[in-house]
Amino acid sequence: MINGTLKINRKVLHNGIEITLGRKDYFITYPAAIWKEFPDVFRQTFADSLTYFLTMHLSLSNGHRILYNFPPPITEPFFFKGMVYSLSENYLTADNKSKMADLLKLLYNRDFQIEFTGRPRYTRFKNVNRNSKKRAVIPFSFGKDSLLTFALADELGIKPYLIFFREPRSPHENRHKYKLAQRFFDEFDIDVHFFPLAPGWLREVDTDNTWGWGLQLTQYTLLTIPYLFGLKSKYLFWAHEQSCNDTFVNGEGFILNPVYEQSYNWVLTSNATAKVLGSNAIFASLLEPIHELAIIKILHSRYPDIAKYQTSCFAEEDIARSRRWCGVCTKCARMYVMFLAHGISPSKVSFFENMLTPKKRHLYPIFEQDLVKNDSAYAKSAAAKEEQLFSFYLAAKRGAKGPLMDEFKKKYFKAVKKKEKSLREKYFGIHTSNTLTYELKTPILKIFEEELSDLR
Repeated sequence: MINGTLKINRKVLHNGIEITLGRKDYFITYPAAIWKEFPDVFRQTFADSLTYFLTMHLSLSNGHRILYNFPPPITEPFFFKGMVYSLSENYLTADNKSKMADLLKLLYNRDFQIEFTGRPRYTRFKNVNRNSKKRAVIPFSFGKDSLLTFALADELGIKPYLIFFREPRSPHENRHKYKLAQRFFDEFDIDVHFFPLAPGWLREVDTDNTWGWGLQLTQYTLLTIPYLFGLKSKYLFWAHEQSCNDTFVNGEGFILNPVYEQSYNWVLTSNATAKVLGSNAIFASLLEPIHELAIIKILHSRYPDIAKYQTSCFAEEDIARSRRWCGVCTKCARMYVMFLAHGISPSKVSFFENMLTPKKRHLYPIFEQDLVKNDSAYAKSAAAKEEQLFSFYLAAKRGAKGPLMDEFKKKYFKAVKKKEKSLREKYFGIHTSNTLTYELKTPILKIFEEELSDLR
């Protein structure tokens, strides 16, 4: 740092990229067999794009002027658009302490403090049909979505290559996922490849806006591009469900999507942008047509041996050090009720905490509204609340018991019952499939129909 200016450089290495911030170096490395297949003509553009994308939030975090020692990357407008639309997540996780107008103003003004040296280089395109094998790279977390995506790809005869991005600020999650990966390999002979992400240290923690996390999944998308080349993979499968496309209007009149980078529109935009870096792989979400409740049902009924590995927990509290499910986050609460909605014992996935006691009340937005624990932008959305009400309703019909179930019955059961038919059609229905090509769509929708038709 010199006179309030943070100088950032990058270097292409024999096995990846070195990012330098002042005197601090961060390395992003790939297996030699993967990196050697990534064409030289794209490496410099890739390094510029990745360095900018992993550090652009620093001007928002501390207000410093940033000087990049390379020309503006060709992907810069793509990342800026992503930042604009992902501000909804910052707005919601800040618990309405900030206004959307203020966040937009901050992003707009701070962008003037980012400078590049040199003129943009011409991208050299090499039109080679490298992405031709029936194989899919799948960002993988052992959550319900990535597990079902793996299972579906396997059933379709598409060879999966699983990558878990190891965030340095998520030690508890990393520990649990490593243990699960060992068991997963022993049972299925499938490797989960752990990708250490050193620049993850640059993400903010314990702040209102948590800059650096907003486009985390899009960063992962960019990081997978050398794998698409190295594996000659035809597909990159994300695991974004139907509710990721929902929007609402806040009090200022802004249309917000709490998880914009998981929307089908952004998946398609990311796919188009990847072509600038030479990839002709197809980016898709096999789960786009269905909701979370349907995902739980299909995963646990059709693929029970895979489902038992599910871990859907933020794992941010110290209690998560020794627990696969922390039992103190909104995601644990949401999953617990969804299990009960389908008559699935939470113990099947090593979830032993009772989440229907009064001390868990603050984890459910249907009870606490704006006072719900502030660990998820999505948990506060109308879509999340409606699906949670329906989950409680289905669980109540199955005889689930507990103080919070009693409160639900008293406050909401009759109202939800009146809408049961429409809720079944929505949450067990099959919806848009914009990211699915015909060769994917036909067999996938057939599977969904087989599993969900009796629930509508």
